[in-house]
Amino acid sequence: MLITSLTNDKVKNLVKLQTKKYRDEERKFLVEGDHLVSEAYKTNNLIEIFAVEDVLVTFADIPVTYVTKEVMKKISEQTSSTNIIGVCKYINNKIDENKNIVLLDSIQDPGNLGTIIRSAVAFNFDIVLGDNSVDIYNSKTIRSTEGMIFNVNFIKSNLIDFINNHNDYKYLIADMNNGTDIKNYNKTNKVAIIMGNEGNGISESIRNLDIDYIYIKQSSKCESLNVGVAASILMHELGDINE
Repeated sequence: MLITSLTNDKVKNLVKLQTKKYRDEERKFLVEGDHLVSEAYKTNNLIEIFAVEDVLVTFADIPVTYVTKEVMKKISEQTSSTNIIGVCKYINNKIDENKNIVLLDSIQDPGNLGTIIRSAVAFNFDIVLGDNSVDIYNSKTIRSTEGMIFNVNFIKSNLIDFINNHNDYKYLIADMNNGTDIKNYNKTNKVAIIMGNEGNGISESIRNLDIDYIYIKQSSKCESLNVGVAASILMHELGDINE
């Protein structure tokens, strides 16, 4: 089948999947490019493929619909249009409560979230995505994960509720000025690092809890680290790599 019309119903539905509301209703999201489509396939999250008409698709057990370059440009969110898009099902996920976790308090930048996801996979952390954080299925987030979205355990939760209901973790607030230098911190079995919003840091409701602070020692010339970079350093220092 070849779709040539920009007003085709399938095309309209794919464009709708660029919005969070429709993604949540359909419990589907899009990935663009060979690498992300391949990662989705390897983890059994790929349910359908749309490809430009002259592209060879090798996933024999996945339904393929071919489209013109004009149609692909319509459904792609990238500046330079891709040649292949995959429709994926939402990831039914839960955290492994024997692993370390990182809690994200109102993270807004999709690139930062993508960086944290990649580092979480690298350093064996799971993720709890707090209220008001950027959508994990945002196209920019997905691209910045380089496919690691399919390899990380994550849940969405109100962070106060999560902390109150999971008291077997050692919770640590990442702060640039207060607490214990991460180099001097004594590791515990189950660590939960809390990272704050890019502009406002940790919310007051979490700061009011009885939680230890840690920081990364750095040059006084640098006012602060990007939250994705800081989270990556902390996960490296506190992580437990068994693979």
